[in-house]
Amino acid sequence: MLKKIGSIFLVIVMVLGITACGSDDNGAKSGKAREKNNVTVTPTVEATPTETPTPTDGPVTTPTAEPVMLPVPDVTEGPAYVIARGDGCDRYSDYYTGDGPAFDAEVDYLYITETGFDELAKSIRAQNLEAYNTSDRVRGSAAELLDQVTYEFSAKWYETSYIEVTRNDSKVFAYTRATDSYLGGAQNYWSHKGYVYNTETGEQMDLSSMISDMKGFAEDVLVLFGAYENEYGYWENWQDRIREAVAEGTIGWVPTDDGLEIWCNNGALAPYVVGEVCVEYPVEKYYTRFATEMIGAYGSYEKKPSGVEGLIGNISDWGFMRSEMYRDLYYGVRDGLGKYYWQDLADYLTKKGVAFEGYDEKKGAEFESDAYAIFYDPEFNDRFYIFFWPEDKNDYESRQIMNSISIQFEDYEFFLLIDAGEDGKPVYQIIDCSFDGKRDAAKVLYDGDAMDVMIITMPCYYDDIRRTKY
Repeated sequence: MLKKIGSIFLVIVMVLGITACGSDDNGAKSGKAREKNNVTVTPTVEATPTETPTPTDGPVTTPTAEPVMLPVPDVTEGPAYVIARGDGCDRYSDYYTGDGPAFDAEVDYLYITETGFDELAKSIRAQNLEAYNTSDRVRGSAAELLDQVTYEFSAKWYETSYIEVTRNDSKVFAYTRATDSYLGGAQNYWSHKGYVYNTETGEQMDLSSMISDMKGFAEDVLVLFGAYENEYGYWENWQDRIREAVAEGTIGWVPTDDGLEIWCNNGALAPYVVGEVCVEYPVEKYYTRFATEMIGAYGSYEKKPSGVEGLIGNISDWGFMRSEMYRDLYYGVRDGLGKYYWQDLADYLTKKGVAFEGYDEKKGAEFESDAYAIFYDPEFNDRFYIFFWPEDKNDYESRQIMNSISIQFEDYEFFLLIDAGEDGKPVYQIIDCSFDGKRDAAKVLYDGDAMDVMIITMPCYYDDIRRTKY
């Protein structure tokens, strides 16, 4: 008996309809309010039937069903990765009555932070670029629409793209990208799409790579979705739509450790007010449908050694910097963000025996950009630029306080920018220059994650963004 354990939540959308399951239309359209219905299946294993024993002169015992022996997955952990949030672009309008910009955009980027996954990193990099270009087109559309607005409005416009990794092992690396956007009008638009790669080769995988019995799979899916036909009021031809989507590979799907997540985007099975319908397809219930070699670790992963051997420089277990001698120095400088005035930093660097150059307030600084300090690591020539900003942001002549640190690797375009956050905590942004001559600030929460991308992802996998000089 299927058991519904998902919850239904209301999300407003902008499109009139999607005609295929799992289609991914990023255009801004108008539509009715809709809900996303996450319907999941309770994993159950069907026992092997046994014959009823023939009565004898002795006592009759109830037969015990023998447990089904599931295949043992042969997988280990997948590569380390970091998800960074790109800032996108803000847009303003004189007619917007809310706080901040009238439109803002954010997009997630995924970075492999372990060596030995060249092809996978290349494929994911291509998808990062695809997501950047999609977001860039939406930002351009938003700018044009804002220029045409002639009425006041208070609802902020936005474009946000989220990544969630659903499976990561030695065979499959998979994630979903969900897009939520609103460009005025009555509704927003929400959808998500699965990205599935062979971990070893980096090749994108189709559904037939995971499922060996596609005919049986299609009938299973009809049963799973059909359990909610009356509740959600499906279209009359919903069964044909699902069969067609499975046959053409357009149904939404993504592998998980426990099987598959399958969905039909809003408008595919029922009116938009129903929203997206999503079900789980657990390997423990449908294991005979799966390609045995692609079954995930529905139990647990086998641990593997960390793949950091052979990296450039010296990486220690704290994951930051390429030279051990600069470990404590970095932390001291970082902790001075929002606290050190120019002389405080000068005294700190001098005490540490670090040669540096720069201008201070006493040498005639008139604007915020005039106070700075530069020092570098003599082993790798990693350069550290420290910038100051007037303590009173409304008065450029006020005392200047340390506001940001920029760390750059010699011969590379990318760099790490560390700002003083509003709450006093540092904000780490990888300035990623790998988007066909453009760049975005990819924000992460921790300095270790930031430098993993700086030390591993960029130099090992993005060697085409080198430069010859600063």
